[in-house]
Amino acid sequence: MTAKKPEPQEPMSRVSGKDWKMAKTPTRRSQMPNALKQTYSERMAKTKQLNIARDMAKAMKQEKIDDKRRKREITEERKKIQEEKERIASLAAKMSANKLKRLKKKAGNLKGR
Repeated sequence: MTAKKPEPQEPMSRVSGKDWKMAKTPTRRSQMPNALKQTYSERMAKTKQLNIARDMAKAMKQEKIDDKRRKREITEERKKIQEEKERIASLAAKMSANKLKRLKKKAGNLKGR
């Protein structure tokens, strides 16, 4: 009893065997003409350049925002210092006015003696 090995069959063809049907072909993924098609490496290089440009634009925009924020903080700090100076000056004026009243009162008392 020797077992026969099955003979290798021909690879399945894409022909249906029906004369009125057209032979199948692989799907065309792109309708673009060959002149406009780009290779994968070309598309990746273009994408890389776009990403670099986008990152630079983002960095410049962030730098601009940071600069604006820094200027605003400096302005607010100056404003606080100015308000503190004005507050101290008004307190000093009030104190000197009170001291002046006391001195006048004291001077008036001395006149009467």
